[in-house]
Amino acid sequence: MTMHDLRSWLQAIESLGSLKRVQDADPNIEIGIITELNCRRKGPALLFDNIRGFPQGRRILTGTILDAPRLGLALGYPGMRSSQELVSRLEGKMTEYELASSNYPPREVESGPVLENQLFGEDINLLQFPAPKWHEHDGGNYIGTGCVVMTRDPDSGRVNLGCYRVMAQDEKNVTIQISSAHHGAINLKKYHSRNEAAPVAVSLGHHPIYLVIGGLGIPYRVSEYEYLGAMFGEPVPVIQGKVTGLPIPAHSELAFEGFCSPNQTRSEGPFGEFTGYYGSGEEQEPLLEVKAVYFRSDPINLGAPPGRPPHDYSYMYSLIRSVMVKESLVRDGVPDVRGVWFHEVSGVNFFAVVSIKQRFPGHARQAACLTAQCQAAAGHLGRYVVVVDDDIDPSNLGDVIWAMGTRTNPEKDIDLLRNTYSSTLDPVYPKGARKFFGSRAIIDACRPYDWIEEFPAVAESSEEERQKVLNKWKDLFERH
Repeated sequence: MTMHDLRSWLQAIESLGSLKRVQDADPNIEIGIITELNCRRKGPALLFDNIRGFPQGRRILTGTILDAPRLGLALGYPGMRSSQELVSRLEGKMTEYELASSNYPPREVESGPVLENQLFGEDINLLQFPAPKWHEHDGGNYIGTGCVVMTRDPDSGRVNLGCYRVMAQDEKNVTIQISSAHHGAINLKKYHSRNEAAPVAVSLGHHPIYLVIGGLGIPYRVSEYEYLGAMFGEPVPVIQGKVTGLPIPAHSELAFEGFCSPNQTRSEGPFGEFTGYYGSGEEQEPLLEVKAVYFRSDPINLGAPPGRPPHDYSYMYSLIRSVMVKESLVRDGVPDVRGVWFHEVSGVNFFAVVSIKQRFPGHARQAACLTAQCQAAAGHLGRYVVVVDDDIDPSNLGDVIWAMGTRTNPEKDIDLLRNTYSSTLDPVYPKGARKFFGSRAIIDACRPYDWIEEFPAVAESSEEERQKVLNKWKDLFERH
C-alpha cells in the first residue's frame, strides 16, 4: 500500500471488513444524517455511489478514521487494536517528524492520477460533483469538508495545507471559510494587502493522511508537505498546478485551483461545527474563482463533516491532540506524565485529562497549567483540564469522574485562568459578542500530596489477585 493513494487504502480497510457501500442516497441532508448516525456508532467507512441527481461514479466517502485500526493504517501503523496502543506508537514521533521535515521537500512529477481528466475555462462546472447539504440548517452545499486547501506565503514561498470548509456557490465559484488566526488566512491577507489575487488550490479527495496533516496545527515555519514526507520517509509526489503553480497531490481524486481576489466575497454559512453547534452565522467569506479542475475517472470526494461529537474526525483529533500535548509536557520537563487524553464527546478541545505520578508539591498544578496553555492546546479553544493520579486511565470517563468526585475539594482544587484564547466558534458567548478572550478551569483531582500516604485506600482487589481469579474463572467472564 502506498500512503499517497486513497484507493489502495480503501482496499486495505475493506479487507478488514471496515468498508460499506451505499447506493442511491440523497445529497440533500440524507447523506449527512447517514454519516452522523454511523459516526456515533463507530461504524465502517461509507462509500456513497449512485448519488441521487448525479451519474454513477461521482462518489463520496465518509467515516474513514473512526477507530484505532483505521487511523493507525492511515498513519502507517497497521494492526493497531486500541487507542492506547496507537498513542504509544506515536509518542515522540511528532517532534521527530518536525525536526526531520526539511529533509523531505515534495517531489514534483510530470503526471499523476489526478490529471486523468482536466477542465479549464468555460468547460468548468463544479455542480457536476456532489456537494451535500450535511446538516439540516446549513446555509448551503459543501463540496469541501475533508479537503485540504493549499496556499503560499508570498514572502517565504512556503506552501501551507489546511483543512478549511469549502461551499459551492455556482458552476465556477466556491467560498472558503478560514479562521483569521490560521495560516491559510494569513497567506491570503498578505496577497490582498498588496492588492494582489491570492493563488489557491484545493484537493477534495485523497488518502486520509491529508485530513490528519491538514488539521494538526503544524508550526508556521514547517510545510505540511515536508512534515508528511518525514512521516513516511519519502517525499510527497505533487504535480504543479497549471494555473497557480501550487503543488497539488499527484494521487488526488479531485482537485481545483484558482484565485481569491481582494474584496471578492460571497455569503457563506451557517454550518454545523466541531463544537456540536452553529458557532457562527451567515458571513461574507473569500470567493475562489476556479480556473482549472483535475480529477480521476470515477472520483471520490473525501467527506469529513463536523457536528455534535462524535463526528467524522473527532476521534482523530482526540488521539493526535493527546499525543502532541503529552510530547509538549515532556519537552517542558514535567516528570512522570503517564497519559493525556482529550475527550471526543466534549468536542475534543474542551475537556482534557492528564495522568501523572506525583513527585513533588505543586506537580499536579504545574501539569494542569501547562496543559491548558501549551501551544499544542491553547490555540484550539479549551475549557477544562483535569489532572489525575497514575491509577486513573485518562481516557476512561468513568475513572475520571470517580476521581473528580472523590479526590477533589472544590474550594481548594479548582482554579481559573482568565483572558485565555477564544474563538468565534465558542458557543458560550452570545451572538455578536467580541469573542477574543475565554477562560480555563483546572481541576486537581489527585490525592492531596501533603497527606497522600494517609489518603483512604481504594476498595478493590490488586491487579495480581484479579488476574488469578480471571484465569481460574475465564469461562465466566468470556464475552459472548
